Amino acid sequence: MSRTSSPPATDAAIGLDWANDEDGALDHAYQRWGPLVHGLARKAVGPVEAEDVTQQVFLSAWRARETYSPDHGPLGAWLVGITRRVVADTLRVRRRSAQVPVADDQDVPEGRWEDVDRDDLLSVYEELERIGDPPRQILLLAYVHDKTQKEIAELLDLPLGTVKTHTTRTLARLRTRLGGAP
Repeated sequence: MSRTSSPPATDAAIGLDWANDEDGALDHAYQRWGPLVHGLARKAVGPVEAEDVTQQVFLSAWRARETYSPDHGPLGAWLVGITRRVVADTLRVRRRSAQVPVADDQDVPEGRWEDVDRDDLLSVYEELERIGDPPRQILLLAYVHDKTQKEIAELLDLPLGTVKTHTTRTLARLRTRLGGAP
């Protein structure tokens, strides 16, 4: 991987580079979606195993890169699907072996990822991409990085009321998009 190349300008460009097996595609994809994958993994399996899951996701994705097609959806959504499978496998192994106990502070409910519909994950991801920033940043900081609304306001240098409004409106939009109650 080339560390000197600049990343493509858009998510679509990164996806095309990935599909065409361009130099630096893995690096660009990791820079763009690594935090999202790691955050999802951290929520599901806890901080101890999140780094391993993240590495497994990108390794699996790279090995299966010829199966990715930009026509079927964005690269980020494809990576979220791989994350879901790797997390499910990790949780299955954890339950079977019982050698890796879940710490009290992790509080990971069983079946959390196995029961999530892949289409719902893709819909959430695609809608977040459409929403843009700062609402997208706010939701990712809140639900992937476990930041409070006050912390988010400080990080993004926004008024707390603005963060709360963006959160409420964006969650309502996602609920509507997924067909839930308004």
